[in-house]
Amino acid sequence: MRTDFASSDLTGKTIGNWKVGDLIVNNDTTAQYSLFYHVEDENGSAIMKVLDTEKCNRGSKEEGIGRTELLGRETTAFHYETKIAEACAGRHMNNVIRYIDSGELELNGYIIPTVTYVVYELSEGKIGDFLKYSSTTDLVVNLGLLVDKLKSLHQVAKGVKQLHTNEIAHHNITPQSVEVFETNSKYKLGALHTSRCDQKDLKSPERSKMFNGDLTYAPPEAYFDYVIPDKMSAYYQIDTYMLGNLVVYYLTSLNMTTLLDLHLPCTLKEWASRGIGYDAVLPEITNAFDTILGNLKSCICEEELQEPIIGMISCLCNPDPTKRGYPGNFDTAQKNADLQRVLTQLDILYRKAQRLLSQKNHK
Repeated sequence: MRTDFASSDLTGKTIGNWKVGDLIVNNDTTAQYSLFYHVEDENGSAIMKVLDTEKCNRGSKEEGIGRTELLGRETTAFHYETKIAEACAGRHMNNVIRYIDSGELELNGYIIPTVTYVVYELSEGKIGDFLKYSSTTDLVVNLGLLVDKLKSLHQVAKGVKQLHTNEIAHHNITPQSVEVFETNSKYKLGALHTSRCDQKDLKSPERSKMFNGDLTYAPPEAYFDYVIPDKMSAYYQIDTYMLGNLVVYYLTSLNMTTLLDLHLPCTLKEWASRGIGYDAVLPEITNAFDTILGNLKSCICEEELQEPIIGMISCLCNPDPTKRGYPGNFDTAQKNADLQRVLTQLDILYRKAQRLLSQKNHK
């Protein structure tokens, strides 16, 4: 069916050097004003993300915001994502999704002819489509799955560190943002549109809240709009929590935020809606957190790996953002930005799990 909006009607057309294929289903709730297409050029296949001008003009929207304001906000955010992606490509971040191209043009024959796009390398899928959870008691099978998960987590953590080294916080480290390559042997961080940066040449668009990622994976303080004064430190703390959240998801298929909701008198969202301050609820959240850590041991098949993995989750997901991250002789911002201790720990755990698996295979 013919549409008035060029961005919704690109299949079969050529945009720049790209031949546009089928529209891809978008399940990312944080990219609701974007469309995704398969595209090809002489070098192969890629994925094109396009600003959804039709949804900006006709789709559902938040109360209190006009269409013009919404379109302006989303256009600004889209151009910001492009700048972030270009910066990542120029700084050789090999565990962050690779930017290929971007542009803006107009197609004749449409009332709204503008097509604003960015092109990324095409992955084989999201990690959620590849993760396996075993119901068997076979230790070799379960240990093999854990080895694969630790390998993936190590590469994702490298991507986060690469962003932080360049003063970029990701803010949406979820299964939907982990891209899988080379038949489950290479992993990269995607979904750069939620990133936060305060560099002069990459300054984030003004937003009303500190956190703008998927709330179902958000650190608990995000529900209460609780932040510490230093903005970049607060940005890094959110990524640190979300990385730990991902570890929990890999182990259980649920994230820490969901588990907290299940162990509290009501959900974090309901609690925050009552106008209670975060300091007042932190003790009860911490108690629930400690209970969850104790329960998680049973999800780790090898006893030798239980304490170090639980210890890592405890550091990364601490409900108190001022205590989050591995302890050390440096301030909160540095320990959450660097993540070197996390990378080292994940590498040690991966190698130890590999060794244990090899031993059991040779018995």
